Amino acid sequence: MVLFKREDIIKIIETCQIKGQDEAIIRALMYLNLGYPIMLYGPPGNGKTTIAEHILRYASRGDDYYRMEATEGMTEYHTIGGFHPLSMSGNAELSRQFIYKDGIVTRALQENKNLLVDEFTRAPSTAYSGLFMLLSTGTLHLEYRELTLHRPKDWVLVVTANLGDEGTFKMSAALKRRFIPIFIGYTSRFTEEKIVKNYTPSLQPVLINAILDFAEETRRLWQEEKSLPQGLSTDGVIKMARYCDISIEEGLDAKTAFIDSAMHQGVIIADETDYVSLQTVNELALKIASRL
Repeated sequence: MVLFKREDIIKIIETCQIKGQDEAIIRALMYLNLGYPIMLYGPPGNGKTTIAEHILRYASRGDDYYRMEATEGMTEYHTIGGFHPLSMSGNAELSRQFIYKDGIVTRALQENKNLLVDEFTRAPSTAYSGLFMLLSTGTLHLEYRELTLHRPKDWVLVVTANLGDEGTFKMSAALKRRFIPIFIGYTSRFTEEKIVKNYTPSLQPVLINAILDFAEETRRLWQEEKSLPQGLSTDGVIKMARYCDISIEEGLDAKTAFIDSAMHQGVIIADETDYVSLQTVNELALKIASRL
């Protein structure tokens, strides 16, 4: 049975808040139709989580799905489950009441609910040990319950990841190959221009171009020269435009508003421990501002 038909795919793309990622969304839906779990990955701030939530809301006919945000302290106890700490209590009533604690994957299977794991690589691969067999054979054996669960038909699993980002864990090859990776990268300048005009219709075209120039150059510095740890995201572009818009309304001149917003976002995309990285984005902001 096909989970997403052609008309569903069109509707999902048309109603998605994130624009310019049509090709990636189509790929994701096609693989989900084939029964594969997908991993949306790419630079932060480009809409991975929003796209994942949108797909899951459509697949689940609303918000009736489970969501977990991974953390570095996560273990298999959180994802699959195990004996509850209170099962060892000296209080007999508490011991009987709290024998097991089922993890979120286990609950999702038992209740036939789809699942989103956000920031997947913030947790170590060991936290997902129980997923290996589930994603390979469709079964999950709960040793602590002596029970085997089966993957429900049309069950959807979507995870998001900022691969290689600060604070993330390297995925084991065995775990990574059990997902289909879908890259969510920076969208086109044309799309971002439309997005900015939608958020700030009164913003001067010359200022919009300056913001987009700043975004493009930070991405080039990241991809080609490796002098920045990341480029400015679409979310960052929107924040710059909104800040400039409200600052100009309050009486600030366009040039100063742009410099302020660019330097604010520059701190986010630069390596705060590296003076050269911070200086690079500040100099870029001043260079582009000189043209205003």
